[in-house]
Amino acid sequence: MELTLRIYGIINKIINYLLAPFLYLYFDIFGKNGKVPPLKNPILEISAVDLAEKIRSREFSSEKVVREYIKRIREVEPFLNAVVENRFDDAIKDAKRADKIIEEASLIYIIENYPLLGVPFTVKESIAVKGLLHGTATISRKGMRADKDAIVVEKLRAAGAIPLLVSTTPEYCVTWECNNYVSGRTLNPHKLSTSPGGSSGGEAALNGAGASCFGIGSDIAGSIRVPSHFVGIFGHKPTSGIISIDGHFPTSMDKSFLKFLTIGPMCRYAKDLPTLTYLMANENCRSQLRLDQPIHTKDIDIYYQTSASEFSLSLWNVDELIQRRMLEAVSHFKSNGLNVKRLNPSYNDHHQHGDFIDMNDSLEISICSLCDVDDIPDLLSNDKTSPRKDLWNELLKSMFGLSEYTYAALYFYVLHATNGFIPKSRKEHYVKKGKVLREKLINKLGTNGVLFYPTFPQSAFRHGESTTKLSGVMYTAFFNIMGFPSTHVPMGMDESGLPIGFQVIAAPYQDRNCFAIACEIEAAFGGWKF
Repeated sequence: MELTLRIYGIINKIINYLLAPFLYLYFDIFGKNGKVPPLKNPILEISAVDLAEKIRSREFSSEKVVREYIKRIREVEPFLNAVVENRFDDAIKDAKRADKIIEEASLIYIIENYPLLGVPFTVKESIAVKGLLHGTATISRKGMRADKDAIVVEKLRAAGAIPLLVSTTPEYCVTWECNNYVSGRTLNPHKLSTSPGGSSGGEAALNGAGASCFGIGSDIAGSIRVPSHFVGIFGHKPTSGIISIDGHFPTSMDKSFLKFLTIGPMCRYAKDLPTLTYLMANENCRSQLRLDQPIHTKDIDIYYQTSASEFSLSLWNVDELIQRRMLEAVSHFKSNGLNVKRLNPSYNDHHQHGDFIDMNDSLEISICSLCDVDDIPDLLSNDKTSPRKDLWNELLKSMFGLSEYTYAALYFYVLHATNGFIPKSRKEHYVKKGKVLREKLINKLGTNGVLFYPTFPQSAFRHGESTTKLSGVMYTAFFNIMGFPSTHVPMGMDESGLPIGFQVIAAPYQDRNCFAIACEIEAAFGGWKF
């Protein structure tokens, strides 16, 4: 534990408490409040895999499905502000072509070659969709368009799926709140005065509102799982490297960056996760995932930990209700005969035998590992014809609204420049500690274990709070560093009507364990609700 970082955490909490009344007045009293209109069409409540089956069996035409989703997007967009640019006209043409294939081809041919034929989906703007905007929410790239599809979009198109739009992100995808100077602020469909998170916040907002059948997001420190938590959907950060990130911006050639950043599915139904992950995965990784092999929930060992540490003055503590809901899931599996254990039931017993898995320093480990990336995408020198702008000067200007960059994005670069207020001499210590913990967790989880762990310490925060809540990164970024797969699972609502849940984590290439448990939790506790 680093004293300077923890002191900074205390200061951050004090600032948050001082700002809270003003943010409440600005967003709850004088801003947009309430939630988006309810769903009216049952077509919008069908999972992607079931919808694909209904389209190819001609229960619905692809054109009808696509038009219904377009209608829903147009209904909720004035509330959410989650769409950067759409391709609705081209999507309807794609749907008509899909319906023609269904008329002419055999059912077996369609199932084998186009498993998602006619199913619409949405894409985070940082992931290229040919012809659509690809600026990733920064003024210097405003108006830039993708000249080709990202590989993951190519794969889904090849499976017959139809992209509808690209959705909002924060500037350069470097914070947990979708607010930028290009497209503005994105709102949470459950409570408009709160954030849908980031950086896959636009995808989360659309999916949570039932305006997307499924979405594609990216995650380097929780950017799929935290937004999924905030809006109450399933979001999967896959095993590192199994899905190509080619076509994602920002990018880097640093090996650690390429390992930490992942692309994955965001959806309302757990049953979609295996199919989407399989179709998105690199061909040479599919056999390692064994997603086509049967798996029985009863064969999975469950470990759980409701918080990284005991009560902390410097860190945001996990809400009691989130911990309680996790324990309800634990009790469910225990009553069904599964092997369920607390990760560290006794500090003294396990520590003396050398197998204590100390998550208390996961914030320091995450920060040092992320700050160890040398070739980070540089926001301040994006325009290659001009000299790099001074970070500290731009940060000061941003406090008065005078910078072309958002304060939240610049704040990230300050953290990187200062190594998260951790002495550089300590960086190697925490990087090494992370590697040791990784091996311990791999040995603990094996091929048939999962870990229940918080996704974020609380439900969706109010707009403007992202920089004071950044210590919550310790719960998600740690598993990007580890390269482990992790699925956020929704577990109902809190007292204010906001979704809550937790993540299910497995050892590398054991994504299917996460999916099996997610499906069981959905069946037992209801999953996505709106």
